[in-house]
Amino acid sequence: MFLDIDQQNKLFADLLYLNMSELKKLCLYFAIPAQGEKIQLIEKIQLFLSTGKVAVVQEIPAISKARPNFFYPLAPETLMLKGSFKNDLKTRMFLKSLIGNHFHYTAYGIDWIKDLWMQGTPPTYRQFAVYWQSEYEARQVTKAAMKPEWAYLNFLDRYKKQYPTALKSQAIIAWKAERKKHVDEVVKMLNLNKI
Repeated sequence: MFLDIDQQNKLFADLLYLNMSELKKLCLYFAIPAQGEKIQLIEKIQLFLSTGKVAVVQEIPAISKARPNFFYPLAPETLMLKGSFKNDLKTRMFLKSLIGNHFHYTAYGIDWIKDLWMQGTPPTYRQFAVYWQSEYEARQVTKAAMKPEWAYLNFLDRYKKQYPTALKSQAIIAWKAERKKHVDEVVKMLNLNKI
């Protein structure tokens, strides 16, 4: 089953509304590796349905991974490695000491770290602090758009703008209806019984 460009675009938009377990079921159905984040699973499904090819799973290079049973101190020049970097209170407090009390974990910060891991150039905590602060300042001027894979948050944002007086319970009911519509479209487009 190969999709033309219009079908691919429609499917991509609909897949954004699926949750991770549904996307993993689709990957298993098409014999596609089901590892990765939401957008990666969507891209794998889209690649397979448009070309018949299965995406090669990219591994984080060894240079970006922590050695087992090795202690990595929280220090400005310590590398942030996969397996040693933690999104926890102790690390957050350390990063606040480098950046300031306005620090909080952000998608753009985590994405930056992961991108550098994939390139084999893990950052130090100091490099992360410099990047995070510059990105924070830039986003005070121009707010970044939400990622497309954040379908729920994007929907709530649009719904709130369209219905400013709506209750949260109304927004959730509307979200469930919208999500069901997109899940049903995926099932229909891919000739499935269900996901």
